Amino acid sequence: MQEQPAHGYAVASLALGIIAIVLWFFGYSTIISFILGLVGIILASNAKKAGNTEGIRTAGFICSLVGMLGGIIAFLACVACIGGAAMLGSAMQ
Repeated sequence: MQEQPAHGYAVASLALGIIAIVLWFFGYSTIISFILGLVGIILASNAKKAGNTEGIRTAGFICSLVGMLGGIIAFLACVACIGGAAMLGSAMQ
């Protein structure tokens, strides 16, 4: 059985995507989640350019995309909550 080209990129993309999802889902760091998702998407696209047709590359791309978008949404929600609390605090004075 012959290994696909850029198999390491596909595996790294999947690992980074899973880590990105875990980070934003448990609220540890949304900015790191965004960065890891972005790097995972880049690695998945590099694997595709190299001719990798494995399902692990597709799964890595999807997990990285979900992790990146989830990180963005969680970050914007935190900013909106802090901004709303600040506005509410200034209105009460």
